[in-house]
Amino acid sequence: MIKNIVNKFIIEEYKLKYLIFSIISGILLALSFQKFNFFFLAWIAFVPLIYCIYKNDLKFSALYSFITGIMYSIIAFNWMYLFLLKNTSSFSDSCTISMIVWICLSLYFVVWGIGINFIKKKNKITLILFAPALWVSLEYIRNYYFGSFPINLLGYSQSSVTQVIQFADIFGVFGISFIIMLINVLLFCWICNREKKYLLIVIFVVCSMFVYGYIRINQISQINNEKEIKIGIVQPNIEQKYKFKKRYVKKILYDLKQAGISLENKNLDIVLYPETVLPKNIKENQDVKNFVNNISPWSNYTLIGGFDVENYKVYNSIFVVSNVGEVIDSYRKKHLILFGEYVPFEGLLAKMFSKFITDNNLTKEIELKAFTLDKCSLGINICSENYYPYLSRELVLKGANLLTTHSNDAWCDGLSYPYQHFVLNIFRAIENRKYLIVASNTGISGVIAPTGKIVRQTKNQEQIVLEETVYTNNYITIYDKIGDLFVYLCMAYAVIILLFFFFRTKNKTLS
Repeated sequence: MIKNIVNKFIIEEYKLKYLIFSIISGILLALSFQKFNFFFLAWIAFVPLIYCIYKNDLKFSALYSFITGIMYSIIAFNWMYLFLLKNTSSFSDSCTISMIVWICLSLYFVVWGIGINFIKKKNKITLILFAPALWVSLEYIRNYYFGSFPINLLGYSQSSVTQVIQFADIFGVFGISFIIMLINVLLFCWICNREKKYLLIVIFVVCSMFVYGYIRINQISQINNEKEIKIGIVQPNIEQKYKFKKRYVKKILYDLKQAGISLENKNLDIVLYPETVLPKNIKENQDVKNFVNNISPWSNYTLIGGFDVENYKVYNSIFVVSNVGEVIDSYRKKHLILFGEYVPFEGLLAKMFSKFITDNNLTKEIELKAFTLDKCSLGINICSENYYPYLSRELVLKGANLLTTHSNDAWCDGLSYPYQHFVLNIFRAIENRKYLIVASNTGISGVIAPTGKIVRQTKNQEQIVLEETVYTNNYITIYDKIGDLFVYLCMAYAVIILLFFFFRTKNKTLS
């Protein structure tokens, strides 16, 4: 087997070329995301891989696509190992599961590569539309199904180019992914055929994005802001290893109070704390109750994260506290994070990976609701819930005119994940054209305007307090109205094209 691999990839020079090209594609794609943030590389990253697919048969197309995928996954998701190590306390389990996740993510590249190879002999117009349609379809599947791991969708690579991503208020982040892949395919066609029409289309598409972006930013900046909300954000920077140990409860509560003490007497409307920042149950522990009573007068409402227990079920919750310390409502997390808050097939995996912590599985909430306060209606996301565009959209349709995200990214320390996680909020703000407030334990916290502009942003791993003024609005976007209709059309198109060429090829073979 090893001898065959050497013969295929090392001895045969032309095969080595394709191997290098596929590796280059993976590296370029990974570098386009945070925290590297070379966003422009995403527009060319797939060109070498498409070349490999076009020059090889189905089997090698799948292989080179896998190589691109695994290279990209290892670099872009290098934080996965540390995240799992802190959750399982097992070197072997963390390595094994990280590799499983990286391989699973690479399989989406394989499916895409096979699809491109299948239709590569057809006309270029079919390829130009099919490649981005299939990619977006696979991204949607990755976002919502089969373990649901939607970090680093292609569109997220452009988070720092505010003008480019304004189309998200129509098509969502998937529309941005479509355009980036479209540009990659057009550039490939231009390089291979030297036909200027492909380059002219690229220029037209890019210019259209910038023109639309500038127009929409100007329009959204002038929308009617209804009410002014004065908010405070506390980023306490509590290390994960201390958070739930009994002997650190009083110290954590003291540190939490000191972290936000500068907000006292500021007459704020809302003070936001991160996810799971309370070390004990707010309804049962007297030390926690005393702490909440002490900080609640700082604002009309306090949003603070902790665990809620009901009927022996544990929920990851954000508590809405009045200015007299009363818990008037709570939001419970609807989408739990894989291997962090629940373990699928727990019995089986516990036997395979002995160090799994399987007694901390949380319960997910079914109901999704917005919270009506004096001046605003809040749509709350807890940590990984901002992965899922439909949640923020549904909250807005339920009346939310201000969005919040409460997270705890201490699991991943100073690695790239907090940066990859924060930029998702930029897209949720644009898709729904709402101010979005982020409160994170170790960072990154901040305030994002409806245009996607970052108004304030903290550094990662610092203790800091922010004060800012945000505004409510009841603007409803096209994306709010139609949701992911664009993705469904892409799926339908991809399936129709594949079926059409499959049956046409089959009929030719029979004849």
